[in-house]
Amino acid sequence: MTSWRARATIARMRWQRNKRFYADPAVMRANLAHHQAPERSRPPRRLADSHEVSRTVVDGRDVFTITPRGGPRSPWHIFHMHGGGFVEAPEAHHWRFAARMVDRLGCTYTLPMYPLAPEHDHRAIVPMVEQAYARAVGEVAPGDRIVFGDSAGGTLALTLARHLRERGQPQPRALALFSPWIDLATDDPLLLALDDRDPELGVTGLQQAGRWYAAGLALDDPHISPAFADLSGLAPIMVFIGHRDILLPDARRVADLGQAAGVPVDLREYPGMFHNWIMKDIPEARRALDELLEFLRTTGQ
Repeated sequence: MTSWRARATIARMRWQRNKRFYADPAVMRANLAHHQAPERSRPPRRLADSHEVSRTVVDGRDVFTITPRGGPRSPWHIFHMHGGGFVEAPEAHHWRFAARMVDRLGCTYTLPMYPLAPEHDHRAIVPMVEQAYARAVGEVAPGDRIVFGDSAGGTLALTLARHLRERGQPQPRALALFSPWIDLATDDPLLLALDDRDPELGVTGLQQAGRWYAAGLALDDPHISPAFADLSGLAPIMVFIGHRDILLPDARRVADLGQAAGVPVDLREYPGMFHNWIMKDIPEARRALDELLEFLRTTGQ
């Protein structure tokens, strides 16, 4: 049974017409300045008042690291690549989720403010993210490194892990993907069928964003869409997805790829849930967070 808080959140998203940004490429282009506003790429004042927040610069872009007041109580360092179709700066729920994880775990948490499309594409985004990761966790034991990616950040997380493997560098302790977008063609039949049920994402806007990110490369190139990549040798993966999310087939694809590659994938599907619901203040998110923390504690043991 979907909680009343989740139903209210869905109703609010529909009333606010959240979907319009991704449902219409013309609207997306017209509203890019708002969705890429500089203030969205800075931690909110409330977060800075309640946690230690430090800033570094990598390749001209800000990278923010959050820890508890008084310092970390855990050796774990989470590196989170935010979503937003490669065209949006973080939303408020990204910062709240980071604070929630730091409070629960006492860990260190880093978010890179990577360059955004259409001004930038994978040729700038991926190297910046990987430089930021190397700098953030370079002194952290591999078993204490954790990589998160939500939505478009799912592509960046899997790309990062694959590049670590290709360079012979250690994998993190685990990967956690929330509503991952890994097939940038965005044309799976199930995805298309879910378009009307999804209150947040739209097919045509995502397709435009995927083309901007690819910058002329084929969308089925594994360097662009991890849905076509070999995941052999990657760290264990946990995936959360909702049945109202058009990215449901992408989440299931991660599980299929993991099975083919011999990589453990723990896929959690939540009926009635929407895109990135794990970051909202709803009962389903609290349950999922408990499941995530249990996975992180037990994986690799």
